[in-house]
Amino acid sequence: MEISGKEREAFLDTIVEHPAFGEALDAVRRAHSTRGSRVRGTIVYGDSGVGKTTLIDEYLLEHPRVDESDRTRIPVITIETHSGQTNKMLAQEILHALDWHYPATATLPRLINLIKKAFVELGVELIFFDEFQEVLPQKTKEFPEIVRFIKRVMNITGVPWVLVGTDPVKSTFTLGGNHIRRRFKGAYQLKPFSIRTPEDLSDFRSYIEILQQALPFHCKHLTEENNLLRIYCATLGVPGFIANLFGELIDLHEEDEIVTLDVLAQAHQRAFIGSGETTEGALISDNPFLLPLSKIKKIVGDL
Repeated sequence: MEISGKEREAFLDTIVEHPAFGEALDAVRRAHSTRGSRVRGTIVYGDSGVGKTTLIDEYLLEHPRVDESDRTRIPVITIETHSGQTNKMLAQEILHALDWHYPATATLPRLINLIKKAFVELGVELIFFDEFQEVLPQKTKEFPEIVRFIKRVMNITGVPWVLVGTDPVKSTFTLGGNHIRRRFKGAYQLKPFSIRTPEDLSDFRSYIEILQQALPFHCKHLTEENNLLRIYCATLGVPGFIANLFGELIDLHEEDEIVTLDVLAQAHQRAFIGSGETTEGALISDNPFLLPLSKIKKIVGDL
């Protein structure tokens, strides 16, 4: 039986709340609950592929737009940034995300007043500011002026912000001093899985087991320790890379086919290398599904 595109997409949409993901998601929920006079934001950071976009998507699913009789209520919005973005441009981006009209000549104070009005009328409760590292100054000791603007908007509107991005975003929390720490409820890191301890390996096995159960075909041996080590070598425990590997596995699967190491090796080739002999896209120089187990264990020990 051929796997349909819909089944593949359903698998890729599977969200697994592993410990670090769950902790960050809980931090967002706690920030959300502070909206009002004692509003507090939070920070979520980590490398590409660790689940930041997935976290945002999950939260948007929990808090979707709602069409009401007199308005469309928008409890959560996401805005993205780019280098060189000014406070005024950020204010315009917020209003644009809400489809809220503003005069082209509006000053920053006028834009802030419009944001306050829009938040009230549309029921905005939380803002995700994605790729926040793009607005941070090149000199890490400089405090980002845009954070003062965010703090100001939070104070005026009572709506918390979640700053999301790569590792430099955590510097916002440390550079801002106590007045920023009072406005942001900690910085939470999303990171790849580790298998250094038995507890780490157990968490990784649980994650792979949930994904294994979500596959659109029967497969029950990926969580055996030898296969777990190979999957870890192939992906370095990065959820985004694991999704790429499993996505290719779905595309390669044929009716009643057993998922062998050769099939996993093909999925790895397609996900991380491509055609030819190049290893340019590989995370390690060899295909881990073609290596002897002794070599795999050595690689794991060196990671």
